[in-house]
Amino acid sequence: MNNLKIVILGSNGAIGSFLGRILSTSGHTVHGIDRQLSGNYVSYSQIDLLDPNSNVDEIFNGVDAIIFSLPETVAIKALPWVLSAIDNDVLIVSTCSVQEPFYSSLKNISPQQPFVGINPMFSPSLQEKNRSVILIVENRHNGHDWIELVLTKSQMHITKMLPREHDKVMALCQVLPHALILAFGLALKANSIDINVLYNISPPPMRTMLALLSRLLTNPKEIYWDIQHENYMAVEIRKDTLNELSLLDSMIQSGDKAGFNHSLDEIKLKLGGWLYTSYTDCQHIFQSLNEDK
Repeated sequence: MNNLKIVILGSNGAIGSFLGRILSTSGHTVHGIDRQLSGNYVSYSQIDLLDPNSNVDEIFNGVDAIIFSLPETVAIKALPWVLSAIDNDVLIVSTCSVQEPFYSSLKNISPQQPFVGINPMFSPSLQEKNRSVILIVENRHNGHDWIELVLTKSQMHITKMLPREHDKVMALCQVLPHALILAFGLALKANSIDINVLYNISPPPMRTMLALLSRLLTNPKEIYWDIQHENYMAVEIRKDTLNELSLLDSMIQSGDKAGFNHSLDEIKLKLGGWLYTSYTDCQHIFQSLNEDK
């Protein structure tokens, strides 16, 4: 299907700009909407999405898809007026980091409205070639082939998930690692060792953790607050982490070396065939760090 009319709400953000670029490159007509008067779009409107003006009907006339490239709370608040201005066959596309709340809100208002979600599993500032992207669908036989075609033409690798399945996976992929990195930073802050000494002597595992922490600290704080706060499965993940850390402490304190070894064997079984793939990844990272000294 060629030359669809697509409206992007929040078009100046990182993901909105990214999707606008690849959709335009694929031959579709993209209209950007943002409250800031900027953006590299041929067709563009400056609108406060929580207080829209009266010309939105003209903007949405003949639209085929509307992309909500917005924070989850803003996207959900904007849904009612957007849906009141369009037909119930217009595709709604969500880029929310958590998909189930937006999807449920959409279906409560307009049960027949078609839906798909897009979650690039990489920073939009990076080259998209050979990157993974999750396509969130209502069922495994999603019929929105034009979106898959756009993503495939950009040489991204597509994985399909249902909304709740997506959120559960994100709790592990995003909430867990970032919570551990933040905890590492908090423990580092509480320690009195001179940071200059630490950097001078740090072995590769410590340097890797410092690199992850530094990347987090140089990005907007809102990203990591949203990851921990917005995902309704995040509390369970953090509780599981605390429980497992407490168990580890208990094994060490009691001298339970057999239990410790058994736990490591269970983790190896969980990783399965990916164990040596990840081991090789680690070797590459450590080699790069050693060469950088």
